[in-house]
Amino acid sequence: MKYLKYFLLIILQFAIVELVIWVHTNGIWHIEELAPSDAISLWGTVTTIVFLVFSVLALWNIDQKIQELNEIKRSIGEKFNNIETTNREVMLEADKAQREIVKKAEEQIKRILDKSTYRQNFYDTLTRIANIPDFGRQVQEYTHFLRTSGDVEGVNYAYVYICRGDAYLMLSRADKALSDYETAAKLDTKTVAPFLALGHYYVTQEDFKKSIEIYEEGLKIDPQDDNLLMNIANSYSAMGEYAKADEYYDKALTFNPDLAMAYYNKAKLAIEKKDDLWKEKSMTYLNHCIKIMPYFYESNINKASLLREDNKNEEAAEVLTKVIEATFRPEFIMAVLQRGIAYRIVGKMPQALNDFNTVLLYQPHNVQNLSNLAQTYYAMRFFNEASHFAALGLKEAEIQNRHDCDAEFSEVINRINAVSRTFVHLNENGQKDK
Repeated sequence: MKYLKYFLLIILQFAIVELVIWVHTNGIWHIEELAPSDAISLWGTVTTIVFLVFSVLALWNIDQKIQELNEIKRSIGEKFNNIETTNREVMLEADKAQREIVKKAEEQIKRILDKSTYRQNFYDTLTRIANIPDFGRQVQEYTHFLRTSGDVEGVNYAYVYICRGDAYLMLSRADKALSDYETAAKLDTKTVAPFLALGHYYVTQEDFKKSIEIYEEGLKIDPQDDNLLMNIANSYSAMGEYAKADEYYDKALTFNPDLAMAYYNKAKLAIEKKDDLWKEKSMTYLNHCIKIMPYFYESNINKASLLREDNKNEEAAEVLTKVIEATFRPEFIMAVLQRGIAYRIVGKMPQALNDFNTVLLYQPHNVQNLSNLAQTYYAMRFFNEASHFAALGLKEAEIQNRHDCDAEFSEVINRINAVSRTFVHLNENGQKDK
């Protein structure tokens, strides 16, 4: 197809030559017979004419192609302009969308911050109300809060009803407390908090079977909640079903081995049952509890009671001393001791003795305090007490390898011995005089 026009050109040339010859042969044109040179000239002329015709046609074709190219160029230009226009429109839309996104993001962030602030204020308000000592006032504050606060996503209003229910319960308004707990259960179906509150309500009403039912419902939400398991065990224990109680205490410990309260309750259960080796079992459980929570008062008190039953009073005193010492900060005890020393130096012996005895209660092994007690009792002429604390102080100083107060202890003891010898000498003289 590429060389078709050239082939047609050659065929056309031959056709024209043949036509001329045929015309000449048939005498259509009354011209003399052509000489070869004339024929060649004629053929050249025809060829030239055909060439010129085709050149014109070629030029016309080229012009057409140029026009087509120009048309294509115009089309491409228009398309490019359309693309540019579309691109500008897209960019404008993108900028607009970006501004919209930024605006919406800012609004969302503001809402989040507002909600966060509201939630923080929410729980701050509840903490403030919970610290009000008057439960009647608490009920009023919770009621006002529920009436005036809005419905904010992420805020657990069920907790407010539980808090108000607790306040009602402290006021012995059981019907109001139950209503609030049931409302909380309707509002919060995803946590066990309402079940704990409702179960506790029935415990206070001594309906232990109902409390167990409620706690069991809570276990459907969280089968591993140790508080629910503990409360079920406590209810069974209150009903005298010790085997079931022990079973649930063990379940709670399975999910939380560091549950000190479970060990404490198992110890109490062993004391109540008083079966074989109950003292050993309860002591083991109490020691487990104290290991986890060293300053758990109830465990230490029960341990001391068991020790006293076995006539181990000194050990019992040591157990209680540890938790008593932890009641106040050491800085507080030191301040009381220093005030006692100031009272002693200025001669206010009763006030000094009161401070030193306070320190003795919380820090019975404080060597400096024992020294001040010995000196104060001596100054008040209570020689037996002075001698007792001086001897105790020397013994404690030896145990602690702290001897900075040895001189004071020795001085008190020597003075008491000197006074005793004087009394003996006077007594002997008096007898001889008689």
